[in-house]
Amino acid sequence: MTSQEDIKVVRLEKLKKLESFGIEAYPISVRKDFDIKELREKFDSFVCEEESEEQKRQEIALVGRIMSMRGQGGLVFCDLFDGTGTFQVIIKKDQNPGYILSKQEGESVSGVATTVFHPKVDDAFSLFTDTSDMGDFIEVRGCLMKTKRGEMSLLTSSWRMITKSLRPLPEKWHGLQDVEERYRRRYLDVLTNEPVRDSFKLRSKLLTAVRRFYDSHGYLEVELPILQALAGGATAAVFDTHHNALDLDFNLTIAQELYLKKLVVGGFNKVYEVGRRFRNEGIDATHNPEFTMLESQEVYADAKSQRQFIQDLIQTLVKELFEKDSFEFEGNTIETGKPFEVREYLDVIAECAGITDVRSKSREELVEVAHTYGADIEPADEFEKIIDKIYKKAVRPKLIQPIFLINYPVEFNPFAKRREDDKTLIDRFQLVMGGLEVTNCFSELNNPVDQKERYEEQDRKKRKGDGEISPSDQDYLEAMEYGMPPNGGIGIGIDRLAMLFMNTGNIKDAILFPTMKPEEGEVKKKKENDIAVIVLNKEARLEQWQRMNTVAHLSASFAVRTGKGLLYQDTIQTADEKNIVLNIQHAIMIKEIESEKALKNILDKASQSKDIKVSEFTREMITTTNDKKVIAETKTKKHSEVEHLGVLVFGPKSMVEELTKEAVLVS
Repeated sequence: MTSQEDIKVVRLEKLKKLESFGIEAYPISVRKDFDIKELREKFDSFVCEEESEEQKRQEIALVGRIMSMRGQGGLVFCDLFDGTGTFQVIIKKDQNPGYILSKQEGESVSGVATTVFHPKVDDAFSLFTDTSDMGDFIEVRGCLMKTKRGEMSLLTSSWRMITKSLRPLPEKWHGLQDVEERYRRRYLDVLTNEPVRDSFKLRSKLLTAVRRFYDSHGYLEVELPILQALAGGATAAVFDTHHNALDLDFNLTIAQELYLKKLVVGGFNKVYEVGRRFRNEGIDATHNPEFTMLESQEVYADAKSQRQFIQDLIQTLVKELFEKDSFEFEGNTIETGKPFEVREYLDVIAECAGITDVRSKSREELVEVAHTYGADIEPADEFEKIIDKIYKKAVRPKLIQPIFLINYPVEFNPFAKRREDDKTLIDRFQLVMGGLEVTNCFSELNNPVDQKERYEEQDRKKRKGDGEISPSDQDYLEAMEYGMPPNGGIGIGIDRLAMLFMNTGNIKDAILFPTMKPEEGEVKKKKENDIAVIVLNKEARLEQWQRMNTVAHLSASFAVRTGKGLLYQDTIQTADEKNIVLNIQHAIMIKEIESEKALKNILDKASQSKDIKVSEFTREMITTTNDKKVIAETKTKKHSEVEHLGVLVFGPKSMVEELTKEAVLVS
């Protein structure tokens, strides 16, 4: 079997042959008179019979990718695809077709509006058969006709290459055994698989329709930051990144709820945002680390009114996209024409999982039930996590028709308002269809005192080891204290909604480019752990207290300059819920080097790497604690005259070890 690389070599030779005629195989300008879809619709107004002797036929120019080629002798049939449709092109040797010459001269390009034949190409038919392959983009000009079989076609009078492809298209995409290849090379998937292409067009229409619905109801679309100093508004593990210019660590957004509610404080009555969210969690059939979500806030709305809004939205979308009140999903017909069922969350848990009066159950009892349904329970999981895991295993898969689950235990969300008739519940609902959670909505908590208490409870859980809990957001709490009107919040998982409408049980089929592990050979080296190494100057002959002082000052200076990114979390908690302040998550080693010159050599090399951070401690710094004196004395000396007592270098383990390899560990 010929390899991809062998085929590429052959196609590069074909490219060289084109170039030998002075042909630009990737021209800037092309001529396209019609989209193929439009041409097929208007075909009858242009067509003339194949056997007609009429010579003055209207010239039509088409462009597209060659999707198939069939030839025999002096006749070649090609199917061109331009993204809107497919059209048959016929190239006949006895028609003596020409090769189109185009030339860019300043702002004008000759040979585009009018057809000029290339003077160096005597046999354009042979050049086509010698240099063209499936996957190439070509421009063809000629007259329209119908074959004896009635096939709409273009009889070519001239052609040219506009993109020479170097790799072959898959011949039978449906036959691929490795399903992941479809996700890795989605561009080939949508090119060769029309149902997949159509499903993503449906997703695009879905997003447009959602925005139109919100806009028509008086909402204002806003744009909110993806880089956030503190990612909040949801329970999720975060992605970290670093801003070099500010030398600050940031999180990628996990939710925009808090920013939207700040806008509510600022006087915006109805706002929404559609954008990407990033949660550093596992990948499965319904979760992708990067996903699309719509979040909105409406003042003076509550969970009940928002339920009606969501029902109206879903019914409108189904009607618009499918032109009926139902759609198919995973072998089920989802009916949306009538009012959606409304059930208490805990009642459904009791019915499907057999747990009544969950508040009376011990943790051990709940864990036993969870294990019965195959749920994995972590040591840090508390009441709401265990109940939620039972729900996802025993309840959610059974909820096929649209259903609103309402009134969740207060532990489930720190931002939802408590019910006035039962303070152990929050005024929250989720819409579930086809076994998928589509929305998360609630009456927003606007009591800053209650919010502070909820934050404190969240902080307790985080100290206990729940890594998905976001820390308290004091800036948001301050905004609440200025006064936040009653409001209702909505969160819609666009990818989940797309899964339903695209009729797929795998979120990767609903995202154009899902997160994938790189193929073998493309795997990037895993990021190394960072370490810090303090190197003392042995030549300085420091006394013991001076050595300890140097180490302490270097460590403190490094910590201040690097910030809280050194910490995994602020505190940890003992079994009796006493807090212990957590140390940094990086190793610190202490070494010693023979001379000042060797120490400065480490400094010079470290300064050349953007991945290494450095702290320095000099003789002037140990002589006095008056920084003004240190600055004044240092200014009187050249760098070579400044005596360094020690330095700290921090960065990737291999780089730091290489920099400090001449130093020896202090025993």
